Amino acid sequence: MTLYFGYGSNLDAADWNAWCARRGFGAARLEPVSTALLLDHELVFDCFSRTRQGGVLNLRARPGQAAEGVVFRANAAALAALDAKEGAPFAYRRAPRHIVLPDGTVVEAMTYVTRSEGFRAPHPDYLGIVRRGQAAHGIAHGMLDAAARDAPAPLTIAHLFVYGTLMAGEANAHHLDGLPREAGRVAGVLHDCGPYPALALGDGEVAGEVLELPLARLAAMDALEGSPPGGAPGGLYRRTVLPVRVADGMVRAYAYVMDEAARHPRIPEGDWRAKATRHADWAAYAARTPPAER
Repeated sequence: MTLYFGYGSNLDAADWNAWCARRGFGAARLEPVSTALLLDHELVFDCFSRTRQGGVLNLRARPGQAAEGVVFRANAAALAALDAKEGAPFAYRRAPRHIVLPDGTVVEAMTYVTRSEGFRAPHPDYLGIVRRGQAAHGIAHGMLDAAARDAPAPLTIAHLFVYGTLMAGEANAHHLDGLPREAGRVAGVLHDCGPYPALALGDGEVAGEVLELPLARLAAMDALEGSPPGGAPGGLYRRTVLPVRVADGMVRAYAYVMDEAARHPRIPEGDWRAKATRHADWAAYAARTPPAER
């Protein structure tokens, strides 16, 4: 089975199944795995389809934005059907991408992209099919509806979760000067890398702060954290998206995780500032206590 990231009409099972039945792909199986995000991309209507009588969806790179879709498992027959339906490789072409799942893990999946022809308004029927597919998977329509008007979409992820030297009063806090902060917590494990911590996905809870991050600052954050764009692995940290618990509910926020963090000692409290407190307490104890009594 191959992982496939769908973002358009293939989200709608009825449309997909009807097309496969008409074209003789009865053995094609698309099994939904999870909703997912393609970081640093957005949905656009910039390709014309005679079959759909209007514009159809495509993906366009946009740093800081995130296109939401669904990861499917596709059997061999489904891959052949997808290629035929998307006109690959002449209309659309297969493209490998790193896709972020709701728990912050990343998987490699293939999707379909095509060259831009400029804005092409979608036919209402096609737009309705995509909206129906999004609704079936619990995906909001904001980016889709904006793309249909050729208008800027609101940011899918507008917050950043920080848990170490970027927190208020810490060594790198100046990179986020002037941005309001509030306390937040994520599921995960905090590890001690010496002068800075690392967040790993896993059981536990990590304390930090949540900020509304201006889009213009995201590239600087990637550079500071040694994170490749698009949430790809391979850097010191990897940018992902995590649900963050705040005082009045939950928000989704970018966060930088270290996939190899487990090689460093764990901070049991899940709080970077607790480490500093422990060190200060030990220094005070050592200063007042003779070595023989420690």
